[in-house]
Amino acid sequence: MFKKKREEKIASRDYFLQTVQSHLGYQTELLGRNKFGQKVGYDSQPWSGAFVDVCARDASLHNFPSFINSAAGLAEAIRRGQYFRVPQKGDVVIFNFSSMSGDQTGGAFNMPHCGVVTDVREFDETGRFITVEGNTQGETAATKKDGVHQKMRHLADVILFYRPEFSRRASNRRTFAQTMIEIFDGARTRFTKDETDAIQDAAREPMLLKINGEIKPGTRNKRVEIIQLALATVTDLKGATPGKWDSITAAACSRFQRNIGRVGSDVTGLPDLNTLKRLSKETGIFLIDDESYRV
Repeated sequence: MFKKKREEKIASRDYFLQTVQSHLGYQTELLGRNKFGQKVGYDSQPWSGAFVDVCARDASLHNFPSFINSAAGLAEAIRRGQYFRVPQKGDVVIFNFSSMSGDQTGGAFNMPHCGVVTDVREFDETGRFITVEGNTQGETAATKKDGVHQKMRHLADVILFYRPEFSRRASNRRTFAQTMIEIFDGARTRFTKDETDAIQDAAREPMLLKINGEIKPGTRNKRVEIIQLALATVTDLKGATPGKWDSITAAACSRFQRNIGRVGSDVTGLPDLNTLKRLSKETGIFLIDDESYRV
């Protein structure tokens, strides 16, 4: 039984690797435009993290923090405790140098570069491993253009390796109830048994939220309390005033927005419609009445 589960888990990892490798040879367009940046909504920007995000999404990986802003992904990997110094195939590797942009380096203060580990057979002897990365250049004259390439890397260039939570089958997502009965990691609030039971009850009968007005800093109502409950299951929200959109709640919302790929000024800490839809999908705590939503 254990062997079968392990084989299913490896198969899911292999599907992620196949997805990553399917893009080998892709090259950017004029002015750094690329399909990965376009898909995540941040085109003509450093896009090694966008490449990782799109591949993870296409492989149906669950509970995967966004690396569109690789610094935010790095912070989330550390917060969750899912970081390692010895790589495995399928790990997301974060380097201590910046992403490339076209033929120029991204700059001293740009985001860390990242990619996906595909081969670790040399690691024990030499510290080297093979990756597939976006927003980088190939090793030959024919592959010098910015794109998706295979690279040989060394541990000396690595900040850490983030290890995704591979599901048994790439096409299946865990249900919220299944997630809740597992041991909570450092990314989530620690709940008592009574609190966990209450959340499971809420997930069995999701509440339909009618957002008939904008939620702003200081807004206080029952809808905010339900959103706070959902945020607490995917962030470490604690100490907030129940039912009030206070600074603690806003910080938790900002973290969730970064985890789903928001960058810069798009991280508002306020529950816009797209944020609420994603939070609803991730937690199952509530449903959104689209027709009632207005700003």
